[in-house]
Amino acid sequence: MLRNLSWESTDTLARSQFRIYQELGDAAQIAEEDRREALLLDQQEWSHWADFMNDGPLPATPPLPDMLVRLGQASYRLAVLSDGQAEAARA
Repeated sequence: MLRNLSWESTDTLARSQFRIYQELGDAAQIAEEDRREALLLDQQEWSHWADFMNDGPLPATPPLPDMLVRLGQASYRLAVLSDGQAEAARA
């Protein structure tokens, strides 16, 4: 069976963006519930995305393009928060 390299790239991108989001949340010590809310996900959607990160299937909702935008926006906010915390700790 031929592999779809485009789909594999998309899958890898989605997993890496979610991983980055989780790592930033860990660094900033953001609670899991707050991370879920920052992505505007309900409990079921959050559970499906958590399953995805454990090698599960890509969730249908929110659609991947929307989720990537949400991850980018929330990751940016977490990075800014983390930088602010680092600066405050140095002061």
